[in-house]
Amino acid sequence: MIINIIKCLFIIIVLGVLGLLGLKRYLDCNPIHLGGTGTAIPAHCTVPQERKERRLTMYKVERIKDALDFVCKHERRPPLSAETQALYEYALYQDLHNMWTGKKNDEVWLNAAVYYRIAAANGDYKANIRLQYLLSTNRVRYDGRSNLEEEGELSKLLADSLLATAYYKLFGHLEKRYGVEEPDGSRFGFLRKAADLGNREAQYVLGEYIRGIDDDETEAFRRELTKKLFKCSGEQGYGVAAYYLGIMYQQDKDYKNALLAHHQGIKGGKYNSAFLLSGGFSGKYNESNEVKYFALAPDLERAKRYEMIEDYLYHNEHLQPKVPDLDEIVPLPPAELPAWDGKIAFQRWFEGESPEKPSEALVKKLAAQAGLDWETGFPLKK
Repeated sequence: MIINIIKCLFIIIVLGVLGLLGLKRYLDCNPIHLGGTGTAIPAHCTVPQERKERRLTMYKVERIKDALDFVCKHERRPPLSAETQALYEYALYQDLHNMWTGKKNDEVWLNAAVYYRIAAANGDYKANIRLQYLLSTNRVRYDGRSNLEEEGELSKLLADSLLATAYYKLFGHLEKRYGVEEPDGSRFGFLRKAADLGNREAQYVLGEYIRGIDDDETEAFRRELTKKLFKCSGEQGYGVAAYYLGIMYQQDKDYKNALLAHHQGIKGGKYNSAFLLSGGFSGKYNESNEVKYFALAPDLERAKRYEMIEDYLYHNEHLQPKVPDLDEIVPLPPAELPAWDGKIAFQRWFEGESPEKPSEALVKKLAAQAGLDWETGFPLKK
């Protein structure tokens, strides 16, 4: 009996001591402030919280890595038929020459839309994308017809040739609140799918979303992921992605890759990249100028050519010109500069004569193949 009482007392004493030690540790880490200068908190109090925060940070980074892991893929663009391209090239020439002075729904754009619509119905993705541009900017409108609805139908049609681009277009319709069901219930389901399948615009937009996340703990990882997305997009000719990639490389003082990125940006039509490289080759700037310094040997002829290209791209931005022939004009050093007439290939095409107007027989043939009215491009009435 006495032994049991002693055991109980011993247990009570041990528990009491442990309780007091726990209370002391708690009060050390959570002091009761009664005025004065306060009490310093012992270092051991912050260790568990720091460990918890490190675990949370590691978990957050791993979750973001799992969700946003990206493998670069380029979208394959299938060959286009000479017949549909005849309609597209003729319509595009009239369309672009109307960009500065044209009025919405004027005859030029309405006629161009017919050619685009017939070519698109026969699988021409270039005509499809350009027609969607005319519709989305309301350059063509039709009584009793919804432009947004036709854009949606064109995007579905586009899936047969450019699936990634079709997903990106559908993402655009969601942004406009067009009634499209999203895969996986995610708001950015179409955007992510488009980027993974290789659409260059989607890769750039996704990169911008990732770059814009306000989270210091994942900033380093997100920066590298953004560069990966921009690089993949820029390699496919998307100038704005290549331009911002070049800026990021400049910030890293990685001037070799910055030069390559901006060169690619010019090919994609980004005049800002031409402006920067013109300054980079001018020899006027040192490392204190973070925008125009590329650690390059001065080359005034290269600087002049970039300046001329920048001037044309800037003053004709409404035409969305590209410079795929840049390596034939300003190849990167150490290649020597070839002779040049001062014009990019797009400029010669635009300033030249119009492509031949497609014959009525060809238009009727292509319209019939797609079950369309050859005069409007809309489905034949049953």
